[in-house]
Amino acid sequence: MRARVTSKGGTTERGIAALEDAHVREAIAAAVDAATRRATEMGDLLGRDD
Repeated sequence: MRARVTSKGGTTERGIAALEDAHVREAIAAAVDAATRRATEMGDLLGRDD
């Protein structure tokens, strides 16, 4: 799909390359994972009948 929406050497291609160089995909995945783990922890804490 990306090949269909980017022009070779264009602005979108350069922007995507910069994001890839900065490992943004991995950073977003790590953020989602951390938030998911914390949501589970909070659910466990709030679900207690202490």
